[in-house]
Order: sequence, then structure tokens, then C-alpha cells
Amino acid sequence: MKLSVEYAILPKDGELVSGDAAFVRAGEDGVLFAVIDALGHGEHAAAAANVALKALADAPSGEDVRALIDRLHARLRGTRGAAGMICRFREGRLQGCGIGNVELMSHGTRVQWLQSPGILGASLSKVRIFDAQLARGDRLVVFTDGVSPRFDLSLFRGMKAADACRALMSRHRRSHDDSTVLIADIEP
Repeated sequence: MKLSVEYAILPKDGELVSGDAAFVRAGEDGVLFAVIDALGHGEHAAAAANVALKALADAPSGEDVRALIDRLHARLRGTRGAAGMICRFREGRLQGCGIGNVELMSHGTRVQWLQSPGILGASLSKVRIFDAQLARGDRLVVFTDGVSPRFDLSLFRGMKAADACRALMSRHRRSHDDSTVLIADIEP
């Protein structure tokens, strides 16, 4: 099964940079994708988000989700910290973890997950890893709290992922915060 990923990021109105970030890396070990939401907004938040992106880029190929969470937590110490959703997709299986207020919705296969409380880089207690077998045609949407969760994902089902990202941002973005939407489609 092949996974395609698109995302859109917008800073808070009045800011030039965003404390939100998205990461995607495809390789022999599957697809690693993540959405990071550094605390606050502006330059200091963007700096924390960049630390998280570098930590993910430096991770060895095939590193499991728990090790990635630990890596992010260690590297973000001394920054503002961040919330994040880190996922690995391989051979039809999705494994992931959501720390803080980044959310995941699914259309098709229902992905059950529980938010892990805490802040990457500051306080992290119970890490809850979720696991799901996905099917062709499934769609995952990962988004930060700069996007209202009050939308019906099925309304965006027929859209290409890039168009759906733009539509979600246009209709559900909260302009008082940085906003990110990432859509991952399991291709039929």
C-alpha cells in the first residue's frame, strides 16, 4: 500500500513565521509523518518547531514511535516545548502517538487513539501508542489546535488531498493561532 501526504501551514494573523510544522519522510521503513505545534507563536515558537523537525530528520531509519517521542522530548528541552502527533505507516499498518493538543481524524478505517498528556520538552508522563491496520482508500487528517475540529471529514472525501487541506484551512482555521492540516491518503 502506498501513502501520499499533503499539508498546509499558516502562521497566526500578523506573524511572519509559524510555530507549527509538518514532517514527512518516505523510505524503505515506510512513511514517517508528524505535525508539531510549538507552544505560543512567532519566532520563539518557530525556533522550537525547527528543533523538532531537525530531531525527526536526524532519527535513524526505522526508529519506532516511542523512540521518536523520547528523541523529541530530549531535543526540545530548553525550548518552549511542543505538542505533536508522530505517525509511522508501513505495510498497511499505522502506529502513532499524540502528545498534547494535536488531533487525528480518520475516514474509512476508524483509528482509535488517546491523547497523551504533556508537553514535549517539558513534562511527559504517560505515553500512549496507538496501532491500526488501514485499508486502501482510507484518509487521515492530522491538525493543530489552530484548526477547529468541528468539521465533517466526509464532506472532503472526494477532494484531492492538497485541495482538502486548503478547504479545511479556509473554512476552519482559527486566525488567532498558527494552523496546520496534514492529510495522508492510502492510495487505492
